[in-house]
Amino acid sequence: PLLTEVPKLKKLSKEEFKAAYDKGIKLIDARNKVDFANGFIPGSINIQGNNAFATWAGWFLKYDEPFMLVATQAQLEDLTRKLMRIGLDNVYGFIEDVSPWVALGNTLEKGNVISFDEFQNLYKNNNIQLVDVRGESEYKAGHIKGAENIFVGTLAENLNKLNKDKQIVIQCQSGDRTAIAYSLLAKHGFKNVKNYSGGMNEWVNTGNPVVSEN
Repeated sequence: PLLTEVPKLKKLSKEEFKAAYDKGIKLIDARNKVDFANGFIPGSINIQGNNAFATWAGWFLKYDEPFMLVATQAQLEDLTRKLMRIGLDNVYGFIEDVSPWVALGNTLEKGNVISFDEFQNLYKNNNIQLVDVRGESEYKAGHIKGAENIFVGTLAENLNKLNKDKQIVIQCQSGDRTAIAYSLLAKHGFKNVKNYSGGMNEWVNTGNPVVSEN
């Protein structure tokens, strides 16, 4: 349908939110990756409300499926516009933060974000599965030795490539895509995942070597 103005989204009461959540309606959390890691609703997908929001929403949402947002009132118009531009207008409603979930007596999950030093220790011990969730061309241009490339956009279709018996560490360029990847893996029941959020930027800036395939 032709949309001539930005629709006003419905703010869900905690009861309405819980009913929709229990039905399996997807939940996209548009908060900053740090806020998300500090406490998120189980099963939610973290797509930060920045310029790449619509790009990633397009990877993980279907046009005909309803979904909910965790987003502030101040974010809503911008996010709704971004979604409209790619035809994603089936927004069931929104909550402003995770408090409705907590108010219902539920607990939040936390993201396991690790520092450069923690990553180096894990990497040197070598009993990890390191997954680079960037695009193939970025990976080929330069990656950490031993890292496997599984693009975040196709991660959900490639879960069989992940070893649940090993410590999984995920990294990208600067931590935005690993925030998405971490939330997807948590949604699919992976518990043994650490997010090296500093990613390639930090790895290279601290003078560490990369492997290229170009």
